Amino acid sequence: MAQFDEHILQVNRNLHFLESINKLGTDYCDWQVTVCFYCAVHLINAHLSLYNMQYRKHVDVKDAINPKNQKSVTNGSALADNEYLAYTKLQSLSRRSRYLVNEKDNNLKSNTASLTYEIHLSRSLKHLHTLILFFKRKYNLDYPNISIECEGIKKGDLCFCK
Repeated sequence: MAQFDEHILQVNRNLHFLESINKLGTDYCDWQVTVCFYCAVHLINAHLSLYNMQYRKHVDVKDAINPKNQKSVTNGSALADNEYLAYTKLQSLSRRSRYLVNEKDNNLKSNTASLTYEIHLSRSLKHLHTLILFFKRKYNLDYPNISIECEGIKKGDLCFCK
């Protein structure tokens, strides 16, 4: 099982990768959204590693951090509502990027691809910011300062950006 520090190292590597693909422009918003989600995955897995928990399925991770799940609340692995929501929103945006589906679309036979645009990247960055700030405070973590350009995000809005 990967340890807390190993997950945090992967978060930092992913943040540097996010910065490098961001420099390529808005043609790669889908990949940037996906990287944001995988930063979140490693933040959550670092947190869960402190409870000797490791999961291979996203649904199991969500159950373990769900503030409405009595088991997760009792054992302390639950996140607060705001951070849990940020994680689930990031997961949904990442699924959109990877599979071109909109999870809000109840029409399973939809013929329309749900592409990823800069607005989705902006939302992803804000959700990642929520999680990074939470874990920064909870575990006294430092993250690399990276440079990100995105419409809707001003310099200094994100705790991990220069």
